[in-house]
Amino acid sequence: MDVDDETRLRNVFWADARSRAAYESFGDVITFDTTYLTNAYKMSFAPFVGVNHHGQSILFGCDLISAEDTDTFVWLFESWLKCMNGRAPQAIIIDQDKAMQNAIAKVFPKSRH
Repeated sequence: MDVDDETRLRNVFWADARSRAAYESFGDVITFDTTYLTNAYKMSFAPFVGVNHHGQSILFGCDLISAEDTDTFVWLFESWLKCMNGRAPQAIIIDQDKAMQNAIAKVFPKSRH
């Protein structure tokens, strides 16, 4: 979790044991994108998703973020990378969001995007 100076929730990331195990087997390429609209709390939902050996989508982690800027994405990607034992994906599929691109270049410098 990421909180501000007044300990109000800013961003939250979570991944369970099943997601971490799936990433070990199928995490070479992931896709990441935020929802178009925010929820009632004005936070965007952003899942980390991959594909398993059956061609099915699998969840590698989720997050709620309060802003879609480079600093927020850096926090999120660093949190996710730590959860995945420091193993970066080989490739990340994203939209053309510049803040995401900047954060990926900083946190995952060897991953293609």
